[in-house]
Amino acid sequence: KPFPFVYTGPLRPAYVTPRRLIPDNVPKPDYALSGEPASEYKVRGSTAIYINNDKEIKAMRVSCALGRKALDLAHSLIKPGVTTDYIDEKVHEFIISQNAYPSPLNYRWFPKSCCTSVNEVICHGIPDCRELQDGDIVNVDISVYYQGMHSDLNETFA
Repeated sequence: KPFPFVYTGPLRPAYVTPRRLIPDNVPKPDYALSGEPASEYKVRGSTAIYINNDKEIKAMRVSCALGRKALDLAHSLIKPGVTTDYIDEKVHEFIISQNAYPSPLNYRWFPKSCCTSVNEVICHGIPDCRELQDGDIVNVDISVYYQGMHSDLNETFA
């Protein structure tokens, strides 16, 4: 038994492909190489409220728009026979084509560019090679890092 876990539903672990690469020219968050979000640790426990400037707000809007487009792309790919790994691949390719970074990738060592939670998986599921089945419920969680700003959105599809 490779996973010391008592499963309560029909899903079982499937093969997870290696982490996808990011081109050198794409700006990366502080955790991209180490998996450790140093900027989070730095402000842990702080009660200060930071007010974003106009440049940051503009970048945040772009990040959110890219996230919406990536989520719409993921939605268009969900059908029986498609793997969540394939969805992750296409989301990854789209985000880096926009000179942005898929925020989940290597955040605290997360191995993929988006989260896909199928059926009884509550959240932050790791895309894998299991083919989607007719009737599956799929939540896709997209986060995009663009010019120092992260966006985060998700949607559930049935």
